[in-house]
Parts: sequence; structure tokens; C-alpha cells
Amino acid sequence: MRIVHEYETSDLSYAELAKKYGIPSVSTIATWRANLQNCSKSITFAAEKGKPKNMKDDERQELESQIADLKARLHKSEMQNIALNALIDVAEEQGLAIRKKCGAKQ
Repeated sequence: MRIVHEYETSDLSYAELAKKYGIPSVSTIATWRANLQNCSKSITFAAEKGKPKNMKDDERQELESQIADLKARLHKSEMQNIALNALIDVAEEQGLAIRKKCGAKQ
């Protein structure tokens, strides 16, 4: 990924990068680049971390607000999960089988 990133952000050719990194074939880099372009994942390089260049302060604040909201909702869901598991544990201690037993016949 770093070599492809270097290709896309520098003036070096495939041949120059292959020589620089000891890659035997220039087509290898071209294949990597094609695969990464087809990949649906977003790739973040270390040099690109931080505030995006085109992002305005109000857009950044909106994203930070959304992140804070999602963190709060996640925390609430985790607490609900703990509470529900505690209720199930108590019910099972009282003899009420709630959880499905692995491999049990129904």
C-alpha cells in the first residue's frame, strides 16, 4: 500500500519504484494498484491522518458531535447488555432455562 501510495503521490514511475524497493517486475506494482483501486475498503495512510485538508471547522464539529453521540449510544447498549445478561443469570439460577445449550436437542 505504501508503494502504491508513493506512486500516486510522487513523480516516480513503476520502474523507478521497482528498482528502489527491489521488486523484480514492474507489473507487480501495477497489479497492486489495480487491486487497491478495486478494493472497497478505504485506505488511510499514516501521512494522511489528522484533519482532512478540505474539511471546514463546522463540518469537523458536526462529525465530532456524531462520534460523541455514537459513543454514548454504544455505552448505553453495552450497559443494557450487561443488565439483560444479569437478569438471565438470575432467572437461570431460579431454574428457568433461557439460554440455548450448545448441542442440545430441541
